[in-house]
Amino acid sequence: MFQTKIGFLKAVIYYGILILPIPLLIMEFKANRNLSEPILRKLIPILTIIGLIYLNPLNILFNVATWKTKTIELINENKRSHKVEFQMKDIGALGYAKRKAEVYYLTKYFYVVLSENYDDRNFIGTDWKRVNQNLNEFGLK
Repeated sequence: MFQTKIGFLKAVIYYGILILPIPLLIMEFKANRNLSEPILRKLIPILTIIGLIYLNPLNILFNVATWKTKTIELINENKRSHKVEFQMKDIGALGYAKRKAEVYYLTKYFYVVLSENYDDRNFIGTDWKRVNQNLNEFGLK
């Protein structure tokens, strides 16, 4: 799963996906008086709205928050951007969601989650170095 640490970028994309199909559909019906002419251009926003209703818009809204790294536990010695991290996500009044994830950083702000099911037995060997580096991106004590 491709993820980012830039909260503003993720929020703009998620809110855009939720809001944009409705004005596009309205503009398409207003621009063309003949309803049967560009049927495909009308069908794309309609299918997007149906898909969003199926996926539950509240579920999409609750996933806008980004995962932030609390500690880096392991680093692959051969590939420095391959890490095992303890991450947290703010979920509002419910507190914080927590996970230990194996991630591969593409850049400083974009990464791919390889596994959310962390197990120490998978990382025993010569390639992995235990660092337990505290980043604390949330600024918690």
